[in-house]
Amino acid sequence: PYPVPPIGKVDAGLLTLTGCHVESANRIQLPVPFKWPVRLVNLKRCVTRTRIPLYEPSEEGDDAPKTSDKELVLFNLHLEAFDDGEGKIAQTKMLAGLLQEEREKGNYVIAGGEFNQFFTPEDKEAYPDLAGKWYPGELDIEQFGKGWSFLTDRGIPSCRSLDRPYEGADHDSFQYYVIDGFIVSDNIQVHEIKTLDQGFVCSDHNPVLLTFTLGKREQ
Repeated sequence: PYPVPPIGKVDAGLLTLTGCHVESANRIQLPVPFKWPVRLVNLKRCVTRTRIPLYEPSEEGDDAPKTSDKELVLFNLHLEAFDDGEGKIAQTKMLAGLLQEEREKGNYVIAGGEFNQFFTPEDKEAYPDLAGKWYPGELDIEQFGKGWSFLTDRGIPSCRSLDRPYEGADHDSFQYYVIDGFIVSDNIQVHEIKTLDQGFVCSDHNPVLLTFTLGKREQ
């Protein structure tokens, strides 16, 4: 356990907030790569799947819009960080299956969070590895098949190293990463993805904003 002495009990989890009506939300356990007793002191990774019902435009004379047969399905995730790589591979494979299952139903699908992996070599090259620091894996995009966009903003780092306090330190000497982003199905039109430079004020991550519209762009 780190740090020593330990900081005591910690409540941790994933939270999805929305002003839309939520039909259902459930936690899906991801594969755990660690064996006993190491697994006792590691997070049990998961994704949360949130279903938001959609409505068809009201016809003239209808009192209320009709429920669509499609849903907006959101996956909130935090994949493995400190394994030897096998855990990331297994978790990514399971995530790809979950996303594909929803897309085959005709749903609009967005997966977002901390992947602890970079999507493209350009994401990693934006902030080269520094000696002695943790470094992420590479997401195997081929596992997802066709019909997906993998979106990050490498103009601003989404994560920083935790080897020392950020406040009062030389910020240029930190290790930075682009490991937060979104996977979006091809029936969603993306307008912008932007990492908000908030100076890691709340955590070791900066928030990433995605602006989108349901439906493909008209040609």
